[in-house]
Amino acid sequence: MKKAEEIGFATLLVIIFAMFVILGWGYAKRPRIVPLTLSIPGLAFSVIHLANSIVKSKRAGKKQDADPEASAKKPLKHQKAPLPGEGRKILEVWAWIIVLALGINFLGFMIAIPIFLLAFLRFFAKRSWKISTIIAASFVLAVYLVFYVGLRTTL
Repeated sequence: MKKAEEIGFATLLVIIFAMFVILGWGYAKRPRIVPLTLSIPGLAFSVIHLANSIVKSKRAGKKQDADPEASAKKPLKHQKAPLPGEGRKILEVWAWIIVLALGINFLGFMIAIPIFLLAFLRFFAKRSWKISTIIAASFVLAVYLVFYVGLRTTL
């Protein structure tokens, strides 16, 4: 991704998450917990990403100014064609997302998510059964504690 595109995208993320935080404060005390829980970390991460992109851009600019031969070389105007396996991976990820949506619709959130996590980590991410099971169980426990115990709500 070009430097300007990366900085522009990071700026867009900061704006979107900032709007979510502002809108989240408008809710009543109890309902605003979920929007703020999601939007405040998102805002923090997007600000960090934006700052990181700007620093990288400045470093690359200084490096290019210091090396006159590198700046004399013309950049390629065409982009590299995607790798043959890259398109397949994208389709596989979309298939996983569709399966997750169908699983939530037919089985419910608390059943579909651990099954999805276990299968995704084991077969797509190629993790061991032990790691996949630990992550799926940890996620279920975390969701249970946050929503059922902490917020006293159901999914």
